[in-house]
Amino acid sequence: MKLALLERALDMLDHALVIVDEAGAVHYRNRMASALLKSAGSPLSVAAGVLGARGRELHARLQAAIRVACHERRSSALAASQGSRTPLRLMVVPMDAAREAAVWILAPHSPRLPHPRILGVLFGLSRAEARLALRLLAGQTPQECAREAGVGVATVRSQLHSMFAKTGARRQAELVALLARIPGIEINRGRSGDRP
Repeated sequence: MKLALLERALDMLDHALVIVDEAGAVHYRNRMASALLKSAGSPLSVAAGVLGARGRELHARLQAAIRVACHERRSSALAASQGSRTPLRLMVVPMDAAREAAVWILAPHSPRLPHPRILGVLFGLSRAEARLALRLLAGQTPQECAREAGVGVATVRSQLHSMFAKTGARRQAELVALLARIPGIEINRGRSGDRP
């Protein structure tokens, strides 16, 4: 009875959830995940009962993230490109059960990201940290963020540690999950001093 109630509750979520073992074998998927995995344009799929991704690089990154979650008990964040549409964000999180991981597939309801100034007000992020936060939300890796910002990876990692301290997050995946809950709100740019 409890399992049926839990499954009903998970089916009510507005994000897709897939629970896998260390080999990527699917143990559970909610209704949203089932629909997403069956859709033609989805970058993710299930073949022979194993969660995978279209594209060799994304598939390898997903499988590595699952292994890290199952063996090292660490979370990871990935982006899965959907062609011209906003990429899906994947959060791979260790489960309490041994050698299982929850793969959250976060399909944004709106492609709008939070305004950098809102991130500054909410968390005390500097302009550079807010720009980094938006890049991470878009699914970029720290290396990609560094390349795009024209700084070294060590600078990005330093900014990440500062963001952890300001937000209370302990890992990058936790930080991205927190930032993903901030809505994309328009900012009135009436005064010139308001620009980020």
